[in-house]
Amino acid sequence: MIERIAFDYFRGFEKLELLDIKPITLISGKNNAGKSSILEGIFLFLDHLAPESFTKINRFRGLISPADSANLWESAFYQMDVRNPLQISVTFSGIPASLKYERDDNFVPPVDMNMSKEIMGQIISSAASSYTLKFTYQKEDYVEYGHFIVGPMGVVRSLTSPTTTPGPAFSLPITQFINAAIINNNSDSFIAEWIGKLELDGKKQHIVEILKLIEPAISDLSTIVVNGVAQLFAKIGNQLLPLRLAGDGLNKLLFIVLSIAVNPNSILLVDEIETGFHYSMFPKLWEIVAQAACENDCQIIATTHSYECIVGAVDGIKQAGKNSAFCFYRLGKNNTGSHVYRYSDDLLQTAIATDMEVR
Repeated sequence: MIERIAFDYFRGFEKLELLDIKPITLISGKNNAGKSSILEGIFLFLDHLAPESFTKINRFRGLISPADSANLWESAFYQMDVRNPLQISVTFSGIPASLKYERDDNFVPPVDMNMSKEIMGQIISSAASSYTLKFTYQKEDYVEYGHFIVGPMGVVRSLTSPTTTPGPAFSLPITQFINAAIINNNSDSFIAEWIGKLELDGKKQHIVEILKLIEPAISDLSTIVVNGVAQLFAKIGNQLLPLRLAGDGLNKLLFIVLSIAVNPNSILLVDEIETGFHYSMFPKLWEIVAQAACENDCQIIATTHSYECIVGAVDGIKQAGKNSAFCFYRLGKNNTGSHVYRYSDDLLQTAIATDMEVR
């Protein structure tokens, strides 16, 4: 579980630190305060092994980045200035780790990168005409470093041999970023595969019971192949209804709960968790999410704009009996930069009871 995270020169943060993060964490703040950036920074840290990690965090915002450094990774740097190294520091299950990216104008790609001479020549030429991005990842005695190179075939991640054998220090949890676009763009066959896995494990009915809290008429979920494509249907009364027609809230709840159920011990980063739900459903939403997360040892870090969602989180998590696993952060900006205020569950309850502004 992530217990602390700090950003240096990432996105809109010159410096920012969140302490004492809990298994269920909610972040609020005004527009452009940096709520989504916190989730993207966590994802970038935990997904740094992938050559397309920068591409992914850009796609979370709907950006399709051309294969050049200015569009690919410079937007991740504070004020798009790569002269200041970007660093993300995380304490995970009591162990500190750090990931640093910095501009490197002198790196020459090694010739033994298992590519054709023609492609290798293009990569070397690209690195010489522009610059590469050096990364350094450190966790306890394990240190890994290398470079990102933009070449004609896309991004290449060149890894210099680590200083030690990876071992358990190298292990990172499965991490999933969830927003409305990701839910809408995921195919039914992808969701149907998750449902099938849970059915084989004898857990599908538990998912159905959760959905019934939103739509009591649902009695079952079925996968049906239509025109060669697997689609998910909900049985409502005597009819089978494509789940896509059942409403944004139901589909979002299903996606979140399935993500938790099929990936125990994972981290879910949910941007604008309130989207698609009527405010009256927020307490039940948070009760479901808190219960599912704790049962599967998952960590939920979510953002919201909604005061009703914050109140619903307090009520729902209390109903689930998970108060001690919850904390709330209010993110803001002033003349000195970004700042964050942390509320424990007790303090947040007091703030809400006295009509204090916490968004």
